[in-house]
Amino acid sequence: MVKELTFPRLDNYDAVLEVIQDHRIDLVFPDLVSLHVHTSVDTILQTFLPLFAPSRLQELHVTFEWFNDHLIDTTMAALLAQVHPLRTLEIGATSFPKASQESLMQLLETTPSINSLRLSLKISHGQDLVQAAAQLPNLQALNLQFNGYHITRNEYPPGFQSLISLKMWSPYIYALGVVRAITSPNISKLHLDLRGGPVGSSSSLFEAMAPMSNLSSVSCTFIHSRSPQWTDVEPLFSCPLISDCLIDLAGPGMEIDDAVLSAISHAWPNLTRLKLDGNENTSKRFRRPSLRGLAELLGRCPKLRLVIVEVNAKARRLQAPRANETHASSEPRGKLFLDVRRARIAQSSETVISEYLLS
Repeated sequence: MVKELTFPRLDNYDAVLEVIQDHRIDLVFPDLVSLHVHTSVDTILQTFLPLFAPSRLQELHVTFEWFNDHLIDTTMAALLAQVHPLRTLEIGATSFPKASQESLMQLLETTPSINSLRLSLKISHGQDLVQAAAQLPNLQALNLQFNGYHITRNEYPPGFQSLISLKMWSPYIYALGVVRAITSPNISKLHLDLRGGPVGSSSSLFEAMAPMSNLSSVSCTFIHSRSPQWTDVEPLFSCPLISDCLIDLAGPGMEIDDAVLSAISHAWPNLTRLKLDGNENTSKRFRRPSLRGLAELLGRCPKLRLVIVEVNAKARRLQAPRANETHASSEPRGKLFLDVRRARIAQSSETVISEYLLS
């Protein structure tokens, strides 16, 4: 009884057919629930794809390489010839022709059982498919890997009513449109890799996240774009369950101070990971939190395991209020990875600083 089949990268699927025919293998898979196909489009995959039509697939992963519209259309037609109780669907293609887009659109509109969807396509080939995905009543995990910048739409009507996790790699303006369309009260994870700068303020994205009361993990990487500042991120304070806040910037890091770290520690006591980092050197004139501010953050957020911020690490006057004087939890702290980025710390000060921060 075959329930799962995986066809990895092969040069010639016809060779597989020869083996099957020579050994008289029965190619009836009525119990098949999982099919993974990775194919180069210069092969003749469609010669045996119809054999999967009678199965009751719950998981389908198909990846096409290079360009061959006829083969892709034929493959999609064969795979979607019969209604399947799909739960997981992944489609990836260098090129995804119009007929295949329409076939997939029809599948999304008629398969409410789908709860996990991943699309790796040109953005111009995937935008209308997202419209259909937004109406899937049971969709909990959505992963959109969209190449290119040809955006024909940057907003959607309200949808994604059951979404829990969204992962995207796309232009900023497009991701903003998808985030704004989310109506699910259970959305808890947003992982966004954003290309291109916002037309207006970066705060628009974080303002769209602000009503998500169950949001616990936010990861935003800004690629080749204008970086947000902390005032743009502040709307996230309305999300009290945040445990991961990871902001990766293309330019210099954010300009923050002790007041910002204090506000973070009060707003997100369950914080486990904090990253406010940039890929370029910051100006010497940038405001940076002191070791005192860092100590308050560590004291009020006992679950912190990762902190990456740029600080002013001068060791003088460390007799100031210590971390355990900030009404911190008495929970013992586990391992902590602390990266103060480009802060200069004299070797003679390392011991006193570590004792101060972890006291």
